[in-house]
Amino acid sequence: MNTTLETLVQDVADALATERLAFAIGEIARQFPDRVAIVAAAGGDARRAIDYGTLAGAIDALERALAAARPVGVVAKAARPESLVVIAAACGRQRVPLAFVTADSAFLIAELHGWVAVDDSLTLPATIPARRELDSVPPPVMVATSGTSGPPKLVDHAWDSALAAARLAGQWHGLGWLLVYDAARWAGIQVWAQALLTGGRLVVPASRDPDVVARAIVDESVAILPATPTLLRRLISSADRAVLARAKVERITLGGEATDADLLQQAHTLFPEAKITQVYATTELGEVFRVADGRPGFPAAWLGKALPGGVRLSTRRDGELLVQLSRDTAEVATGDLVERRGDRCEFVGRRTDVIVVGGAKAYPKRVEEILRGVPGILEARVRGLPSAITGELVAAEVVLADPLPAGATPESVRAAALAACRGNLDPHAVPRILDIVKRIATTTAGKTPRHASAASQP
Repeated sequence: MNTTLETLVQDVADALATERLAFAIGEIARQFPDRVAIVAAAGGDARRAIDYGTLAGAIDALERALAAARPVGVVAKAARPESLVVIAAACGRQRVPLAFVTADSAFLIAELHGWVAVDDSLTLPATIPARRELDSVPPPVMVATSGTSGPPKLVDHAWDSALAAARLAGQWHGLGWLLVYDAARWAGIQVWAQALLTGGRLVVPASRDPDVVARAIVDESVAILPATPTLLRRLISSADRAVLARAKVERITLGGEATDADLLQQAHTLFPEAKITQVYATTELGEVFRVADGRPGFPAAWLGKALPGGVRLSTRRDGELLVQLSRDTAEVATGDLVERRGDRCEFVGRRTDVIVVGGAKAYPKRVEEILRGVPGILEARVRGLPSAITGELVAAEVVLADPLPAGATPESVRAAALAACRGNLDPHAVPRILDIVKRIATTTAGKTPRHASAASQP
């Protein structure tokens, strides 16, 4: 890493939070204008690279427009990650309130009276509501929740909290970061902010197809691989192993869903040099804690004690995780259920995902773990379906390996899956429906959907 770049990145920490993103990009562009900031459509035929000079120029242009118009607020409706970065940086330095919305949360714009939408054209509408004078109150950054547990909603953050998880120490400077999260959601914002605040390179694959992602990782020298467990599992199980063998991944960060021991072991086997970290964060709370010991869940000893930063964890009687960010804040019910297993607290799923069969509870995550352990099954999804008799019943979808293990057939794998469930689960948790499908769609947040209303993509 060039010493000049290290000095510039170190100066970022001293900048005002509202100006930090624009400051970092502008200063890096001043010294290294041709340095690649974002690689879009990586791993595909339409690959394009955007350098820091181009990014800084676009930010300056939008800032001039914002300064002249002074809108009440801006809704970032851009599809391209580089456009979202420009909008965020310009709004931050010009102290204009900002909201990120996605296709499934566009209806929330109706709540933002007088705000203007900015898309990939990076231009303001010709007619803008009455100007807003610059005030002393820090502008909010609004981010839509993923809709995992219900309709998306906008959550207010200050720029300080939006960028709080960014690590500016020298070991993070100038690295290649993979972005497979939605760039307009909380996790995606954290990735691109971290990459660009430290003079790094944001690598955005052309799609979430495992082979495309693998090519992007290798071709663009990705060092940091952030993903949901669902997306990492798909990469490991379906991408070309010959391509992945050439990857030089240094760190893997997992978040958004519970991680199981099998996936952690598979990741360690495939990327033996990579440090694997599990991040527990929510759109409402931001990052709460990290676990880097290679085991699922978190140490049970953390319950009831103040963690670094003042966070305290506790649970309800039913196992729901409660988080208190500091002594000055109230406990927040997260909706995530944990179970004490020896010296660990392991996540068993979301409260809203629990399937109630005749009054007894079944946990989709546990059923999926059993199904994925059956030879010939690559992926699994479990959810509840209405039942006139039991209230709900357990339904499962599985994706088969191609090719199947020697001597196996789809029918024999399906039979083995049901036998495994009967041998390891209570009767009410055994799937009453088990379908073989070609693929299991993920939500726009990169998670396994458990509700019919969840937006999804291949």
